[in-house]
Amino acid sequence: MGSLVTNPTNARERAFLRACNHARNPLPDWKRLAQHASPINCMGLAFPNRLGIAAGFDRSGELGRSAGNLGFGAIELGSWTRENWPNDLPAHHPDVLLDTRLGVRLAATAPVSPEQETGQLIHLLEKAWLTADYLTMAPGWLQQPVPFRQLHANLLRLREAQQALERRTRKFRPIVYKLQVKPGNEDVCNLVPYLSCQNVDGILISFDFGKPVTNVRYRQWQAPELQAVTCRAIEACQRHLKGASALLTNGGVLSRQDYLDRLNAGAELVQLHNALVFEGPDIGWKLTL
Repeated sequence: MGSLVTNPTNARERAFLRACNHARNPLPDWKRLAQHASPINCMGLAFPNRLGIAAGFDRSGELGRSAGNLGFGAIELGSWTRENWPNDLPAHHPDVLLDTRLGVRLAATAPVSPEQETGQLIHLLEKAWLTADYLTMAPGWLQQPVPFRQLHANLLRLREAQQALERRTRKFRPIVYKLQVKPGNEDVCNLVPYLSCQNVDGILISFDFGKPVTNVRYRQWQAPELQAVTCRAIEACQRHLKGASALLTNGGVLSRQDYLDRLNAGAELVQLHNALVFEGPDIGWKLTL
């Protein structure tokens, strides 16, 4: 694992370098902690624990599965587009403390229609199929005011492409659909019943203040009421699940208590990103054990 970020210009890049350095040289205590991990099954995959790194922290896979040395059961790379596709893909089975699952976030570039966006996503899905353990996408048409028939037709195209790849490769790759939500908004469940009725593998509820990410915005999450509203929203989404779809979430996890509260609210997997920037590279072990 070698980092390409040689001159970090912001807090995220500096945090990423620290994470890569710590992953190369895990502390002896972390090896002991890894022996007490609690594996789970989710979306047909085995995860060493329920904590993951959200997309945006490791954009090209330089950290990749080595995030297992930092205590994470999953890491999501990207977003990957047709323009920024990495030349060097992540190693499949590095020697790490936890057998971390690798997700890849896929994103279309400047689509002019829902149909063109779906076509791009299908192409990217094919490219990432043998690299990732699971894929994540957030089609613009999923949360835009498009006619329901159009939304349904495009979701069906993605599902059919997934099934065709499964038949061709005899490999299963779950697809997670991301729904972005403004923190403090409890009305986040509109699409959850529909998506779960379509038997999507996973639904990611992402609570996001937007960019830029600053220490001030990050510390807003220390407000107990904001944490409570977020957990109530997750509980509501869990109640609206109709099938076997897994519920994932990210946003606002600053502490072990925040992590446990998300799980108690019904999330099966919890991701973080900014905590790595503002709390340090050992946050994974602090949260899970």
